[in-house]
Amino acid sequence: MWTVAKLEVEDLRWSWVVIAVAAGLLGLLVLPPIYLFFLAAVIGFAGMSMFSTRTHRASATTFASIGLGMLIPAAAALVLQGINSL
Repeated sequence: MWTVAKLEVEDLRWSWVVIAVAAGLLGLLVLPPIYLFFLAAVIGFAGMSMFSTRTHRASATTFASIGLGMLIPAAAALVLQGINSL
């Protein structure tokens, strides 16, 4: 059941990444950037940890893609927030 498998860039679903970037931008209107960052990190980590199981590999790549897509606007907002605090 457990296999040694690495999640590569080719495994990501780029359509989900684009959708998650848009959802992350909308999420910034509702949530503070740090909450969105932690939410995206949890979703991405869940996807990466599920990828090592053979049965859930398709849903794991979806979760990892969503986590990566949401991390992009969250990390950018955190950087801008940090620069503005100087």
